Amino acid sequence: MRSEGLYVSGLGTYLPERMSSRRAIELGLYEETSMLDSGVTGTLVAGDTPPVDMAVTAAREALRRAGSAPSSVDLLIHSCVFRQGPSMWYPGGYILRELGCDSASVFEVRQGCNGMLAALELAIGQLAADPARGRALLTTADNFASPLGDRWQGYGPGTVIGDAASAMVLDTAGGIARVRSVNQSVIPELEGLHRGGEPLFDGYGRETIDMVARARHFSGAYRPLAEINEVIAERQAAVVHRSLDEAGIGVDDLTRVIYVNQGEYLVGQFLLDPLGLPDSKSTWDFGRTVGHLAASDHVVALEHLVTTRQVRPGDHVLLAGAAPGFVVSAAVLTVSADAPWAI
Repeated sequence: MRSEGLYVSGLGTYLPERMSSRRAIELGLYEETSMLDSGVTGTLVAGDTPPVDMAVTAAREALRRAGSAPSSVDLLIHSCVFRQGPSMWYPGGYILRELGCDSASVFEVRQGCNGMLAALELAIGQLAADPARGRALLTTADNFASPLGDRWQGYGPGTVIGDAASAMVLDTAGGIARVRSVNQSVIPELEGLHRGGEPLFDGYGRETIDMVARARHFSGAYRPLAEINEVIAERQAAVVHRSLDEAGIGVDDLTRVIYVNQGEYLVGQFLLDPLGLPDSKSTWDFGRTVGHLAASDHVVALEHLVTTRQVRPGDHVLLAGAAPGFVVSAAVLTVSADAPWAI
């Protein structure tokens, strides 16, 4: 989807305390071989902080940086991966009330770690369809403190899950980065990769989260892992090239590339190598220090690039990712101005 006249005007994050991989090994939570294999040096742990409160904090920062009043928000899209609060309760109204927003249309996106890119695609269509609406707020937050899953070893090879929240303000009046394009593609034949052999319905809530076991089951029963990875890499490259074509640029025009914060070999296998890009263009050196922050990876890394002036006006940035289902996605931004809050 090509985007015209839409800008990122503010970015905000909530980043809790960091636990190093070395400390996790000392506590018996992580294995030395896994750390050496992934290269991930630590992750963020939020304790018992509610994810919706993390989202509100990130949103306040994004709105302040955008110079926008909460009452000016026309559209809120909140995405998440894990539980946000009590069952049969939805976070949109809570976020709006805490921010002091008068009224806004609200959507909740459940598309895993692709949540913010899916929200971006949805926001483009919503704002284009109604010229009276000029500002959207995208939020996401997750806290993975739960006995249901093991953040250090239960979410896949090369993956350490971290807690975080992030927010992005989109504006039709201008901003620090122009949204050029965003696309996603689903690979239905791989949806079972993150389902494994588990039942589709568990009314007693006995489910535990072991993504490694699910992937192992799917690979053993249906398709070899090498073939699965090849399909993912091909489809990821295809959706990237579609987004680049719509933005009117090529791979060589990219200044930086943001991918899911996983092990270095995964970033290379699924994105950099198929595109012929060097490691130096990725944000992996930053991502390895905070872990895989669910749907916050892209905004947290983008804020880091903007705040530290690693991207400047005229630079093109690719945001790419994947999520269970199986979804691959890509978005292209062009920096239009230095952020007022940059160091």
